[in-house]
Amino acid sequence: MRPAAFYYHAPATIDEALDLLAVHGADARIIAGGQSLVPAMSARLARPAHLIDINRVAHAERPAVAAGRLRIPPLARHIDFESGVVEGPLGHILAALHKHAGPLPVLMRGTFCGAIAHADPASAWCLAAVTLNAEITVRSKSRGVRTVPAATFFETIEVTVAEDDEMVVEVQIPLPDQFVRFGFSKVAPHSNHYGAASCLCVAEIDDRRAFNVRLGVGAVEDVPRRLTDVEELLERATPGIAVIREAAALAASFVSPIEQPGINARDQRELTQTVVRHALEEALL
Repeated sequence: MRPAAFYYHAPATIDEALDLLAVHGADARIIAGGQSLVPAMSARLARPAHLIDINRVAHAERPAVAAGRLRIPPLARHIDFESGVVEGPLGHILAALHKHAGPLPVLMRGTFCGAIAHADPASAWCLAAVTLNAEITVRSKSRGVRTVPAATFFETIEVTVAEDDEMVVEVQIPLPDQFVRFGFSKVAPHSNHYGAASCLCVAEIDDRRAFNVRLGVGAVEDVPRRLTDVEELLERATPGIAVIREAAALAASFVSPIEQPGINARDQRELTQTVVRHALEEALL
């Protein structure tokens, strides 16, 4: 099947892209890597009348650190995070997660900001944004610039708070403490596939106790989210197998699984318990 007919636009600047969005609004879609949008268009699940290709915009921009934050521009590709775009724990976390964006063609073409805008609940980048307290900056011609915490940016599956004339222009992630440890776990049907359940944990260990614990789960619910009740259980706890198993069971009891092909709610909770346990063991033990 071929995509429905559309008008193609190739703006040279962000301002030109925003001008096009202001005119065409809900009938337009931004394309950067196109790794999610093009298949949807080919299956006619998405039928934008106007396609706004931003690949000619700001080619020289790279993720950079400013004011204690990693600032990720619109055309930062997944592969850019392979070698660590920033020194320290954040660079290691993003390098570990980037490979879960997909196979090599997706890594080469897909973009971090595009994944955030697409808002697939199984996306490792969306999970990272929520768990790491990222902020998403969007722009429109009429409303200007606004910044939204990742925790409130995702509304449901592939739906965000961004309006039809707004574009994701930057994601900012605070640099964590240099002693942060992390663990990530994902259960997927096969390699390089979006997961059926995933978990990211970041924490610090001091005097044999965990603190500043952040625990996020993805793919299980319609948006990725932090499990603050589980974080409270782990905060100031002495890491060990018993407390990790208790935390994993608690996490499974808190999630509200979405329907997935071949996986019922009970299975989803078991998968959640598994990925949380594995992520916690990696981060805390």
